Amino acid sequence: MAVYKVAANTVVRMDASAGGTLVNMTTYVREIDAWAKEFDALDDTHFDDSAERVIPGIEKSTEFAIRGAFEDTATSGPDAIFSTAVGTILSFEYNPIGTAAGRRKISAEVLVMSYSVGASVKGQVEYEARFKKDGSTTIGTN
Repeated sequence: MAVYKVAANTVVRMDASAGGTLVNMTTYVREIDAWAKEFDALDDTHFDDSAERVIPGIEKSTEFAIRGAFEDTATSGPDAIFSTAVGTILSFEYNPIGTAAGRRKISAEVLVMSYSVGASVKGQVEYEARFKKDGSTTIGTN
């Protein structure tokens, strides 16, 4: 079984604007929620069944967030992208163990639900961007 570390491997990319080219956001991401691919389970139980039966429904539109240190770099920082993208659907790509050929690539269109900036005494200024997937998730390789 292979075990992978995050350092210098994980890559996060997304549009800087709807329909734009993917921008590497990795430098600005400190944490990303677990990426889930979930389906509804539809009841398919009949009178003659001795136990409950289910069939797969449609893929759920799950939510996730990314967090990191606030950065207001003019064209590629999280503030430049997320502050104007709330309410917009953007392309999102997540490469959990790098972008070499054959490595896992997870991608989807996502609605930017919110963007917030906060800080604490003796702490860094941090941001959080929350997303909800729009449509299906593609799990493939580079």
